[in-house]
Amino acid sequence: MSLSALLQQGGVFMFPLLLGSILTVAICIERGFYFAHLERGGVAFLARLQELLSKGNRAGAIEWLSGLQGPVPSTALTALQNWTATRQTLEDAVVARSRVESPRLYRYLNVLETTVTASPLIGLLGTITGMMGVFRAVSAKMANTPNADTSHILAGIGEALVATATGILLAVVALLAHNFFQSMAESQLEASERVGDQLLLAHSQETQA
Repeated sequence: MSLSALLQQGGVFMFPLLLGSILTVAICIERGFYFAHLERGGVAFLARLQELLSKGNRAGAIEWLSGLQGPVPSTALTALQNWTATRQTLEDAVVARSRVESPRLYRYLNVLETTVTASPLIGLLGTITGMMGVFRAVSAKMANTPNADTSHILAGIGEALVATATGILLAVVALLAHNFFQSMAESQLEASERVGDQLLLAHSQETQA
């Protein structure tokens, strides 16, 4: 079935569902590329950071972190740039950096959440209006010809259900995408928090030494 035939069967409410589908695909592509280029703060990252700090090469660590993307290296970079300040100042800078990074991680996820809620309702509305049209047509035909064949009503109802099916399918895809990217965002924030805590601990130990 072609796209034009699908839109024709589903009625006018298929157009907002089509727009929602385009937005969902675009967001998935954009978020996919975004998260793919972020530093995850894994074992290798922590090992190299600790190695540079153990050698006292803070300038080298800053230069290395400046070339990485994401809240994890950004948090570490902020901590190292404020290393000579007091612990409270350092902690405030790390928290402020986290607040800056958080909206970037959750960008566009509210659109996916809205799509999850709205698309089934739009599809249901399209089905209801479609079925109303079918019943009106059947009623008018039977008024003119009482013995008219109304078996085609089943085909009309089937076409009207296209909008509901499309809305539910879009909601499922948007829900899966939303949950996946939300988990990625939470993972990034947790990793940046761990790195921040480790650097705060290292700063305290260095200050007390």
